Amino acid sequence: MFNEDLTVFFNTTEFAVAATLQGGAAGGVSAIFDEAYLEQMGIAGTSPAALVQATAVLQTDVGKTLTIGAVVYTIKGRELIDDGALAVLNLRV
Repeated sequence: MFNEDLTVFFNTTEFAVAATLQGGAAGGVSAIFDEAYLEQMGIAGTSPAALVQATAVLQTDVGKTLTIGAVVYTIKGRELIDDGALAVLNLRV
């Protein structure tokens, strides 16, 4: 497993945004948020996702809410990336 300090990538003054996980630790979660616009076959919408450190949001947190800015999202899935140090959260409004 990758043992480098990943907190530099999740600094809210640089790349990341502050998020609040339902029932999570005080201080919240730092996430790299993406709310990409998609249009396929005449249907348009967004597919929000958040990249987090895997230890910040666990598999047991799927179904909980994640608040980013003033928007409350439900975590509908959590996918580990590569060595498992990072996870992508699939979100819905």
